[in-house]
Amino acid sequence: MSEQTDPAQRHSVLIVEDRLHTAHRLRAAIEARPELYVCGVAHDLATAWTMFERQKPRLVLTDLGLPDGSGVEIIAAAAAAEWDCDSLVVSVFGDRRRAMEAIRSGAKGYLLKGETIEDMGQQILEVIQGGSPMNPKIARYLLNVLGPAGETGEVPEDQRLTQRELEVLSLVARGYKRREISEFLDISVGTVGIHINNTYKKLDVGSNIEAVARASKIGLL
Repeated sequence: MSEQTDPAQRHSVLIVEDRLHTAHRLRAAIEARPELYVCGVAHDLATAWTMFERQKPRLVLTDLGLPDGSGVEIIAAAAAAEWDCDSLVVSVFGDRRRAMEAIRSGAKGYLLKGETIEDMGQQILEVIQGGSPMNPKIARYLLNVLGPAGETGEVPEDQRLTQRELEVLSLVARGYKRREISEFLDISVGTVGIHINNTYKKLDVGSNIEAVARASKIGLL
């Protein structure tokens, strides 16, 4: 067995999705990636809690609208877990209030059903590697809700971004992925990552979503 498929090197994913057909598609997409495996599939919040505590997944992939509650609860638990655990939302965008709750509770990314399921394995790896995949529709909504009306005045010296960092963050806010940004700006993917990490440090945030929200609030975007 190669190092890439060594079970010790693989990342566990807990799927929380009440629609059986969607859960099946998500599982197939995730298990198509040798770096990942599905440690459980829960169709309601109660089962998700049991699996979460027992399996201690590396990532929780969750819908928000569940028969017995909201996926936001699992997202908050992932953010507070004693082990490394990220969360990624895959849902519809009908309930904007719940979408904001998910982002504020610690979701590392927000994707829409029907558009990204087949690429879900890659999106999950992006989160584990420090990225925050975000559907462009969600990005636009964030910019509208958390726009520059929140704070005024001069940006503090330690939060000022370079021109290139602003260019990268602007593309992130429009929903571009790291590889797409690298092609658009004619720089390496690694360099894109460096600019994003520098932006995180300057804005004191931990994800693309938080960076976009913070930059918008202080008038950088």
